Amino acid sequence: MAFFNGVLTTEQQANAVLQQLRRLHGETRSDGDTIRYELFYNFTNGFEDFVETFDQRLKEQNGLLAQRFELFLESLRGGGTWWSQITGRISATAQLLKSISDAMQADTIHNLTQLFGNPPTSLNYQEHRSRIDNFIVEGKKLLFVAHSQGNLFVNPAFDYASAKLPAASIRVVHIAPASPTLRGQHVLADLDLVINGLRLVGTVPAVTHTIPGYLLRPPGANGQTDILGHGMFEIYINQNLSISQAVKGLINSGLEELVAPPAQASAGFFTATLTWNGTGDVDTHVNEPDGTHVWYGSKVGHSGYLDVDNTVANGPEHYYASCDANVLQTGDYTIAVANFNQADGRTATVQIASYLDGVLGTRSVTLGGATGNTPSATLFTVHVSKADHNRFNVSLN
Repeated sequence: MAFFNGVLTTEQQANAVLQQLRRLHGETRSDGDTIRYELFYNFTNGFEDFVETFDQRLKEQNGLLAQRFELFLESLRGGGTWWSQITGRISATAQLLKSISDAMQADTIHNLTQLFGNPPTSLNYQEHRSRIDNFIVEGKKLLFVAHSQGNLFVNPAFDYASAKLPAASIRVVHIAPASPTLRGQHVLADLDLVINGLRLVGTVPAVTHTIPGYLLRPPGANGQTDILGHGMFEIYINQNLSISQAVKGLINSGLEELVAPPAQASAGFFTATLTWNGTGDVDTHVNEPDGTHVWYGSKVGHSGYLDVDNTVANGPEHYYASCDANVLQTGDYTIAVANFNQADGRTATVQIASYLDGVLGTRSVTLGGATGNTPSATLFTVHVSKADHNRFNVSLN
């Protein structure tokens, strides 16, 4: 189960929601299959989140105002020539911006100077795609659960995965969707003021459930209530509100109905997944702590294995380090790539993930000319250490 968080959510808060989903849905399906939970975090930076949501919404509405972030800023400062022309054509846009800025001003004002140009949407998409490729080769069945702005990320993630997976192996549950299009069933409260505000600039899914007014709402498991009617803890997985049973039912149904796709690779203590954006043959090279070189010419190392090798296009290639404490070495593992041939100018992406912590890092490099069996770029050094009680830890240097 992968959770896609919404706006104004720190990674710590998103992980808290993920852990609550774990408590509500358990560790196994009814047939005994283990349920793994992972966060597909999209970067959050207060005010920047609303710029990103604004841009994504308008892209889905025929691309209007796409990439014009300065107009969003201009509107909050009181309008101007460009913004006046836009709102003259779409008056509801000004109402949307006013509702967002009024409701969230206290949370976002300190971030007004932290807009770094374009929001990191493409970076999120690449990280999600790499993780999905890893799940697919390991034969995982996938349930995507998305809240709020997370629905704008889950749609392309679902489209990417469903092009590679049988329909029975992937499901989406949309919660308070901020997107006008859906890939699965959804739940939306009538008094969700954030999504109601989005109605002013276009379509959003229909309301499915009613919730009490703010003064009558019981607090969620985090002890808080939400005047906006939008929070995961406070509204949608608040077990004191009936709407939470609808969310729970959709998630449980999705978990039980999924069918695993064929597995090509094994999960490990940590994995390195290589993909690239086109044809050609890009190779994974791993040097293990004792100097063992794992590559297509020698796929079995001392601690790990190159169990998927792609020689045609796009990847993935997959290396995993053993979970066996008698096999796994401590020390540094270097992860490098080579353009074996015909991949000049391709962008190669390597993602490192651990069994316990999910994604640790994702990095890309533009490849030069072919170098055969000689790596041309080292993307990661993965450090494995041993703690007390024979427990191993993994980190990136």
